[in-house]
Amino acid sequence: MELYDFEVLKDEEVIVAERFVPLDSRRAAWPKIIKLAKGIELPRCRIRVKEQAGETIILVGVAAALRYADFDFVAQ
Repeated sequence: MELYDFEVLKDEEVIVAERFVPLDSRRAAWPKIIKLAKGIELPRCRIRVKEQAGETIILVGVAAALRYADFDFVAQ
């Protein structure tokens, strides 16, 4: 299990952060991204997911995340 950081960005400012979230895989980040996106009411925000080394592995707009919220992210 690896640890990931989830950040909500407004422009380049981090307005919400959840650090050291344990996940089985990168793919498991998507349900967490959708949950975060549903709680954001500010326009033009993005969600960034970083791995333990600090590298960004996912960067998605809140509107895009919500648009695909019902997409099945379970590995097949």
